Amino acid sequence: MAKDTEQPISDPNPDGTPDNSVVRIGPDRLPEAIKALVRGDKAAARRFLDYAEASELPLDLIWSLITPKGNIAATVLVTPSAGRTAMVFASRPPADNRIADMGQLIRTAVDGLRDQPITLAQALLDPGARDEHRIFEAGGFNRLAQLDYLERPIPRFKTITSPTLDEDVTIEAWNPEERKKMISLLESTYKDTLDCPGLTGMRSTNDILEGHIASGVFTPKWWHVLHVDGKPEGVALFNRSSDGNTIELVYLGISREIRGRGLGKILLTHGLSALDGESGRAIVLAVDRENSPAIHLYRRLGFRVSVKRVAYVRQVPI
Repeated sequence: MAKDTEQPISDPNPDGTPDNSVVRIGPDRLPEAIKALVRGDKAAARRFLDYAEASELPLDLIWSLITPKGNIAATVLVTPSAGRTAMVFASRPPADNRIADMGQLIRTAVDGLRDQPITLAQALLDPGARDEHRIFEAGGFNRLAQLDYLERPIPRFKTITSPTLDEDVTIEAWNPEERKKMISLLESTYKDTLDCPGLTGMRSTNDILEGHIASGVFTPKWWHVLHVDGKPEGVALFNRSSDGNTIELVYLGISREIRGRGLGKILLTHGLSALDGESGRAIVLAVDRENSPAIHLYRRLGFRVSVKRVAYVRQVPI
């Protein structure tokens, strides 16, 4: 755990009064910093700390906004993820006049990741939380997309059957030893994609694959590869959630060359049929709201919106 390291947000005020500063928080002020993050009382902070310990959530990448009186006004928590990414969480802005200070707090936290194996910082915000959008934009983040989180019940009693395939089409489980083939296939599905196109080029495909594998519990038999004339052309990747309550469609993609044949529906239907009778509450996924063809497909197969979030991203400076 890092010791407190302090730096001023800006030059001293013209009247000579001290300015706010940003501090990387050490263990001595961790409960106070978490209390500011959750905007609750000591009991709420304690519950968060207990959750972090139980879920092994790292708490060593925390920065706080310190007032001239030495109080913690706001906190930013960064949690690393597989694939060299990190999620960024911030306190709600304490007041409109703190938007710039909060932006600098977020910017300092992300800039402080230079020595970490992280290349991309992300945040997921409530669409209606405009002040939170403002502080992340002030912190150098760019709006990526509005994400619709969809879900449907896990199929039971063969309500979804595996589709009949054309003679030139086969669907097989991915062999994890064929990593290079999967990377090449993923890259072919990204061409002219409508799903968060702003992410293109921001991460290596190897990092993306690592992120997919680490999402929940990796389940190779649920990673389906569609072939046309023996060539890999599409993927539907499912993993069970870490808590076991849901199954996530981590990624669905079809190469540009075979789009328009209805193979995305065939591949997804095949993947859903393979989950028939599995334990858990629902199958969940996230989709770019602007990806109309994908949303139409998901709705046809019984998915409905459960929550909406706005995704923001920022690359970590080298």
